[in-house]
Amino acid sequence: MSDVGSGGFKPIGNRMMGRPEQKAPEQKLREVSDMYEKHFLREMMKAMRSTVKEGGFIQSNQAEKIFREQLDDQYVEKWGERGGIGLSNMIYDQLMNKFGVMMGIKAPVTKPVGPLAMDEKSNYTAKPFQHPGKKQAVSYKFDVAGPSSDTAAAGSAGAPTGAQAGAAVKTPWDGVLLGKKSLADDQTMVEIEHDNGLKSQLVFKGGLSKVSTGEKLQAGDTLGFLSPEAKTLYWTIESDKEPGPETVSE
Repeated sequence: MSDVGSGGFKPIGNRMMGRPEQKAPEQKLREVSDMYEKHFLREMMKAMRSTVKEGGFIQSNQAEKIFREQLDDQYVEKWGERGGIGLSNMIYDQLMNKFGVMMGIKAPVTKPVGPLAMDEKSNYTAKPFQHPGKKQAVSYKFDVAGPSSDTAAAGSAGAPTGAQAGAAVKTPWDGVLLGKKSLADDQTMVEIEHDNGLKSQLVFKGGLSKVSTGEKLQAGDTLGFLSPEAKTLYWTIESDKEPGPETVSE
């Protein structure tokens, strides 16, 4: 049986028609981020060009204007190849945070275990506040209304007793202890880099347990204990890709 069709030509099979390339979700987000950055740069170039008034005896014709636009496009492409201006990375991070879980390329953030017990027996209230040194972070202020169940259990669990006994401060998620620092007014600051891409900063009045910088921590591990007179704990959460200055509220 001949492969020649009625027109005298052999039909083209599917062997030469390759399937379209399947791009990974991360690559799609990166391309969208790069596209938005390049669009911003092109608009910026147009705005800059509009501020330069034409003068002299010879005016630019349409061909020169088209060439200038093409040249500006080449500038934008070269900027993108060299890393751009950082806008693409910012857009990518925002898209990843918003759609990463939905697209299955980012693990959902589980409910935190700490930093303080917030069950029906708890006497703490948590309210969001704006950290003055971390505008892009999410911060919470825990106010202690009275003694909690953790205080009574501290002595029986082998925790510090006496003047140091207080509510247990716990690790919100798994992570690594980045550092610890003693502040004024007997306050302590602890920073933890979590495995989920977040970073915690805890500030409270009290003492630390025997934890060392670089130590691997599990969610729920005890970091320290609030002093009996402590009434407030500050918890700031931010992306570990954008560390902010060490600024402590109050």
